[in-house]
Amino acid sequence: MTDHLPLHYALSEALIVIAAVFAVVRAWRVDHWFAVGLAAMGVAALAAIVRIVGDMTGDIIILHEFLSRYGALFGLGCMGGAMLGQKAWLPPLLGVVAAGLGMTLPAASALLLAGLILSGAALAYRRTVDRKFLAAGSFAFLLLAGLASMPFRAEHPALSWHIFHTLVAVWYGLVATFVTGTLPSRRQGSSS
Repeated sequence: MTDHLPLHYALSEALIVIAAVFAVVRAWRVDHWFAVGLAAMGVAALAAIVRIVGDMTGDIIILHEFLSRYGALFGLGCMGGAMLGQKAWLPPLLGVVAAGLGMTLPAASALLLAGLILSGAALAYRRTVDRKFLAAGSFAFLLLAGLASMPFRAEHPALSWHIFHTLVAVWYGLVATFVTGTLPSRRQGSSS
């Protein structure tokens, strides 16, 4: 893929931003750190839109890649910490540790990402009274986004891009609908 991307690449990124705003607003009412985790992942899509619409190269590409990779790890760590429902300091700590591990061991980033997604799915299952499988499946849907786009990456990069980003937007909607309702009613600072 080149540094200059066609304008249509911004469309599926815009879907992510819209879905992320919806999810963050829903989650903010329940748990601020869960919402921060969702936002951290959505900021990468916003950076991509700026990059594509502005036809920018250079540092914005590095920023977009950094936010995509490490923002996702930080965000999933925060979300997992929020679902654990223990201490208010746990979500940001888990987020920083996850992002730090990804930076320290870049070759293991994909495994770390998959582990965080599966752990999040297990925590969503544990937190839910009814619709356990729906909550867990909603969280795990993020894995499907990556797997569904993989076969097209080499020969059809635009199709791969749009499949992945559209499915990430769907994931945001699923998480906002089926997982945020499972969180304990706790906002940042209201627990020790």
